[in-house]
Order: sequence, then structure tokens, then C-alpha cells
Amino acid sequence: MKQAYYLQQLEDELVIALGCTEPIAVAYAAALARKQAGYDAIKKVAVSASVNIFKNAMGVNIPGTKEKGVAMAAALGAVAGDPDRSLELLEKLQDKDVESARSLIEDNKVTLEVSGKDPVLYIEVFVETDSGSGSATIAYKHDLILELKRDDEIIYQNDMQLSQDLEETLVEDDITDIWNFTQAIDLAKLGKIRSALELNMKIADAGLKEKHGLEVGFSIKNQLPQMSLSDYCASRTAAAADARMAGAMYPVMGNSGSGNQGITATVPVAAAAKYLERDEEALLRSLTLSHLLAIHVKKSFGRLSPLCGAVPAS
Repeated sequence: MKQAYYLQQLEDELVIALGCTEPIAVAYAAALARKQAGYDAIKKVAVSASVNIFKNAMGVNIPGTKEKGVAMAAALGAVAGDPDRSLELLEKLQDKDVESARSLIEDNKVTLEVSGKDPVLYIEVFVETDSGSGSATIAYKHDLILELKRDDEIIYQNDMQLSQDLEETLVEDDITDIWNFTQAIDLAKLGKIRSALELNMKIADAGLKEKHGLEVGFSIKNQLPQMSLSDYCASRTAAAADARMAGAMYPVMGNSGSGNQGITATVPVAAAAKYLERDEEALLRSLTLSHLLAIHVKKSFGRLSPLCGAVPAS
């Protein structure tokens, strides 16, 4: 019973995203709305979102660009997003798409407003084209579609009670139970953990090889000829976050809706295992413990919070 429960937690809360999850969720909603409106010329993109969505999108680059903010995220999603790719929808973004999105904003075709709706994670995007209109609403989770409309007609609506119950899916658990699960689980069942390891270490390597963002990880690596365990772990973790927040085109396995929390639950653990020469079993069990504890702690903060995610991630 407990084994299935914790495996489901990992399945639900470890989600792949390309870029910071708040602007990417906006882009996803815009891409969904554009699909309903049709692919003729865009006349209008209107975004209504909760305040924390705006806050978290302000200072991070959208993947493949040097652009920031909700307006650009919505414009890019409407112009070039593939709604079938969920939170990886901008993986094929081209320079011409960025120019088209920028033109929409400069022509005042993108409008923004802070939503007064209850969910702390709420995004509604309306797109009007020459052939029709469409809207998409995402709430509670970054990839949870609440409603889709085409020309004011509802074509999809999620179960409202199920959607509201999702606010309670991050539940506090007994830490002893979590520990027992991580020590007993068959390693063959930890596919999500293996994926998190592969993806999050790949972006860490990228941040160490090239300068990204604040260059914290890159600087630690290149300025310290001999690194302690803490230096080694910090350099790799910071490098992954540097690359992600600078818009590097590497997907990340997030945790509880946060890519940086997914990085923090993965990279220092994997780095420590390498530094200490631990075997694969110890690494996978430690990563599983790390991710489940991150989910456990996140319950106290919610999926979006005014408090920096570094606190639950640590």
C-alpha cells in the first residue's frame, strides 16, 4: 500500500519542464488557446494570472531567448508553442518566432492582468485570430488544464472537485515511512528517479562547461583548483540553476512544480555520491529519499509561495 503511494507521489510530482515553470506554464496556456482559435494571424493575446506567476516570471530567461516576463511567454506560446509537448512546448523555438512574438507585444496585441481568482497558481489566456477565438485555463498545477474554450464554447472541462483536491495532493508523511520505502523499493521501479538523474546532471554539466547567467557554478569550478565535498556539490548545483534560469535549452526534472527544487533534490546528492565513490544503489536510494522529502516539506509552503523556493529545496 505505502509502496504504491510513494511511487505515485514520484510519478505525479516529478515533471519535466524546459525552462522556469511559471513562464513556461503561461506559454503552455497560450499555445492551447491558439490551437482552439486557429492558426490564422493573431489579433489579440490576453493573459490573466495569479500574482506569483508574474513574480516568478520577471527575472528568468525564457528558453532559447534572452527575453523575460509573462507577456513574452504568452506571445511565444501563441506564436510557436506545441501544446502537445506540455511543459516542453518551446523546444523547437526559432529566432523568427522570437521576432514575431516581440512584434505582437510592440503592436500592443498582448495584454496582462492580475487575476482575482482563488488558486495561487492560476493562468487564463485568451487568443483571438482572424478565424476565431480560444481560451485555456491552467490552475493548481503548472500542467493541469482546467478548461478549454473555442469561440466561447466549452470544449473541455476538468472535474472541478478533482482539480480542487489537487491543492491537497502535497501531503505531509511520516518520515520513517519515507525512509523505509527508499530502503526497500525495487530499483527497477525508480524510472522517474533515473530520468531526474540523467536530465538534471546534464544541465549541471552544461553550466560547468559554458558561462550561463550569474556564472556561480562555473566560477567556483574554475577558481578553486582543489574542491572539498561541499565545494564540489555547490558548484554543480549552482551551475545547473545558472543554466536553467538563463534559458539554456535543457529540460529539467522538476519537483512539486519547481525546476530548481528538482535540481536541488538531485544534483548535490548525485555529486556527493560521485565524490565519495558510492555505488549506484546507494545513489538511487538517496535520490529517492531526497525527492520524497522535498515533496514532504513543500506541503508547508504550497506549490507557489512568496517565500523563495530555496528554503523547501534545501
